[in-house]
Amino acid sequence: MKRSTMAIWTWRRLLASVLGLSALGCTAADLPAGECAVDADCVTGLKCYEGRFCVAATVADTPVVIRVSPPSDSGFVVEQFKVTLTGASQNEPRKFVLTEPAVIRGTVTQKGNLLSASIPGTLLVTAPGDVEGRELTFQTTSFSALKRFPGSGTAQGYELRVQKGHDYALAFWPQSDEIPPHYSTLTAGDSIDQWNLVLPAESELKTLTGRIVAGDNKPVVGLSVWLRDGDGQAWSTRGKTDAKGQYAFKVDPTAPPAHLVFAPDASAPADTGAILPSGEVAAPLEVTTVTGELPAIHLAELPTVTTTVLHIRGPDGQPVAGAAVHLTMKLADLPDDVTLARLSADWDAVTDATGTVRLLVPPLIGDLTLTPPPKSTAARQQQLATSLKPGDVTIDLVARIRVTGTVTDFASRSVADAEVTLREVESDGEAPDTDGDEATFTVKPDAAGNFSVWADPGKYAVWVEPPPGTSLARVMARIDDVTADTAANPWHLVLPPPMVLAGEVRSQSGVALTGVQVDVLAVKVQTPNGTGSRRGGDAQLGTKPSGTVVLDSHLLGSALSTSDGRFEVLLAPGQVATQ
Repeated sequence: MKRSTMAIWTWRRLLASVLGLSALGCTAADLPAGECAVDADCVTGLKCYEGRFCVAATVADTPVVIRVSPPSDSGFVVEQFKVTLTGASQNEPRKFVLTEPAVIRGTVTQKGNLLSASIPGTLLVTAPGDVEGRELTFQTTSFSALKRFPGSGTAQGYELRVQKGHDYALAFWPQSDEIPPHYSTLTAGDSIDQWNLVLPAESELKTLTGRIVAGDNKPVVGLSVWLRDGDGQAWSTRGKTDAKGQYAFKVDPTAPPAHLVFAPDASAPADTGAILPSGEVAAPLEVTTVTGELPAIHLAELPTVTTTVLHIRGPDGQPVAGAAVHLTMKLADLPDDVTLARLSADWDAVTDATGTVRLLVPPLIGDLTLTPPPKSTAARQQQLATSLKPGDVTIDLVARIRVTGTVTDFASRSVADAEVTLREVESDGEAPDTDGDEATFTVKPDAAGNFSVWADPGKYAVWVEPPPGTSLARVMARIDDVTADTAANPWHLVLPPPMVLAGEVRSQSGVALTGVQVDVLAVKVQTPNGTGSRRGGDAQLGTKPSGTVVLDSHLLGSALSTSDGRFEVLLAPGQVATQ
């Protein structure tokens, strides 16, 4: 609850009483955007919430997950609660009680290692959460010197706080380069003192060696080599190819069938005239059956590299400074009897003030991606790198498309200083690969609610984040295509009336918890249909969802609890469809 808003209304009501005015005489036009004293101040179909602001009068039942994140020094841990929002939710404050967490204390040791009381590293445990794609994650540090944690009668190497009643997958990553990662499980029914994690003895670890060569058995120097399972988990230490192309690494004996992978190592000295590729052995290695030296990996003949100078220009013919350049080249088509699944090389660079970048590349066809900075009028471009040759190559980028529009609330009032974000999605509505490669453009409307932003052609989810202190909720207005005719058809983004989820956060003993972040997460997120996909027009929340959207769209709204443990989250009704 915003005390400043309540104070304003107290003053207004007192003034109305003194002047002999009736609250029923107010009109929505006389009040700040979204505020009200009585239901009559709101447009048809809305009601006045606590004499403060207009909210949706009817709300469809919607299941959500409430994620409660207490401050790190509170002694509590993150918890999730399943809740169904209904029309009555605005009249029934919710009470969330944080349970006492399970406190796990102990040491991390290695069999036969008498020199260390505890092995330093990072301990991470995970369990499935209540939201698809979201996990419960708890992490702590293991110290080399034992310390006495508050509440423990003995000195321990680590203290980990987790939710009770979960089976956790446990991962331990040692600080030492000589000890491979270790994985196990942890069942947290209650607190456990002296839960000691014992790693395999040095004598139990397997040491695998090998050699990576290219061309006429020329060693490839500066590669990092390790074992990784199908889930991307590392099961070995990392070896580095030396001047002879040789490497060695240690493997946990419990490792599942794993792939041998290699990639450039930033800390290793490398021959500047050589290409450092990345690759993966196709057949998984059965660690339990592998002994001694692995067969040499031959990378085939590497072509001679030459310097290509790229000059990137915008649609106005001027250099584009700060453009990200990414080049991927396949180095060889390997025969079937070679055990490499894929072999490619990647280059990443940024153009200087003159729009120039220099790449040391072989004369092969590749995939080139050029991404100008967000404020540039030049559009992102992807193309086959067929014209990369020694010397200078000039690439002219086409123009981005100018997207204009207005943002208003449900009562047609302009919403100034909101944040309008266009975030790229795939053609079927799903988010791009989770590599951060999607284009994002953000702009703030002016005092009249008007905005203008340059964006690459493509399909975007359009988010609107109202400015803090307003009685509106964050909302994804629609999925929209940015095409050549977008510039001639302004968008009108209309924010819906919100609903309120109010409540309090307390401990099991009844103590109000301050500074707790309360996030409302959608169980399943789908996009609402907009009405102006290619022709502009209004774009209110639709009732017919179509496609799953970007990663952060699970978050419907957030708030922090006050000193009395109370919170209030504004949400956009209908933002999420559950079927």
